[in-house]
Amino acid sequence: MKAVFFTLGTRGDVQPYVALARGLISKGHQVVICTGETFRGFIEENGIAFYPATADLMAILESEEGRAVFAGGGFNFFKMLKYSKEVVTPAYRKTMDDFFIASKGADVIIYHPKALGAVDIAAYHNIPCVSMPPVPITYPVTEFPNLAMFPKKNLGATLNKLTYQPIRLAEKPYIKGINAFREKSLGFGKRKAGDLTYYSKGKEIPIVYPISPYLFQNVKSWNGHVYLPGFFYLDIKEVELDHGLRDFLAAGTKPIVISFSSMPLKDPDAFKDKLIQALRKTNNRGVVLTGVSGMTFDEDKTIYSIDKAPHRLIFKEAMGIVHHGGMGTAAEGLLSGVPQLIMPFSVDQPFWAQRLYDQGYALAPLNQKKLKVSDLVAAFEKMADAEVIQRAEAIMAVIKAENGVEQGVRFIEELVQKN
Repeated sequence: MKAVFFTLGTRGDVQPYVALARGLISKGHQVVICTGETFRGFIEENGIAFYPATADLMAILESEEGRAVFAGGGFNFFKMLKYSKEVVTPAYRKTMDDFFIASKGADVIIYHPKALGAVDIAAYHNIPCVSMPPVPITYPVTEFPNLAMFPKKNLGATLNKLTYQPIRLAEKPYIKGINAFREKSLGFGKRKAGDLTYYSKGKEIPIVYPISPYLFQNVKSWNGHVYLPGFFYLDIKEVELDHGLRDFLAAGTKPIVISFSSMPLKDPDAFKDKLIQALRKTNNRGVVLTGVSGMTFDEDKTIYSIDKAPHRLIFKEAMGIVHHGGMGTAAEGLLSGVPQLIMPFSVDQPFWAQRLYDQGYALAPLNQKKLKVSDLVAAFEKMADAEVIQRAEAIMAVIKAENGVEQGVRFIEELVQKN
């Protein structure tokens, strides 16, 4: 079997696909991942064939012009619209042809919803395709609203379901390019935006969320239309912690680990001061993965700062974890069996912060803008509570037993066999 993956976005939009791809390869299957050039090294070092997509969204966001439009100088709708029309939309159009070339010989296509044209290409080849969003945002359910719109609220069954209607319209700004691709490259006629969101050739498109079903036991309205195999963890057997960090860990009590990954703090100096005070007041040591947070630390016997470290390895050495609530980081936190505190920034992070708190697997979320030293002190003290530790260890056992990648591979194999 040959599986071809189409995905665009950040590391969080690529890593679950890499994990599943490695699982498929371990079973003797062929795999190709088509995405932005930014991730070529990451994909190829995991033994996976790579095909470049023109729309390298990560490179666009990190470019000087991209940062100016999407991150710097305040929100400017017209500037964003102009940039999208001149840069992003043409890149998307070329990427559909990249996807088409990469799909040669495929038996199944597994795609991120951002990968425009994926379902059209699968229809051309007359092969099955699988929609695999990293977060539960595609299929309309009654238990919680679209997390991009209302990450912390419950609007009631009817309104919750209605908030997913915009998913069908996501293609609308690009439908002209999609139809040009259909006509020129596939020989198909035009279609409307949203026609292939849930169905293709009269058949329902399978949706797979690479997340734990245990965290969504209350969701009944998926009604078998969505499959949750468990988190797709990437094997990191060959990775080690920095020597200095290992020495710090061995020199004292377990530290509190702080990581905001790719999230910059609004006022890094203010947060750093509050963090230091809270660590001292609770007699704790700290490991800070500074990343792009903006924090810098002087040499300190009780705080070790480093740009980054593998979450899988450092989290299990912690007495508690503080992070931004990205799905990948939250999943690693659950796997560590260590109490976690989430300080969400945006997008799906408030959703995960609230859901894990409501289910007892994270402390009450804190807002960095309104943060007080006393808030951190209370949270750090709570991390030492026997009941909190017990819940963290209990969910770790559940998550480990799910074997998400193995279940995902089995799902793909069975789907292809049926077709």
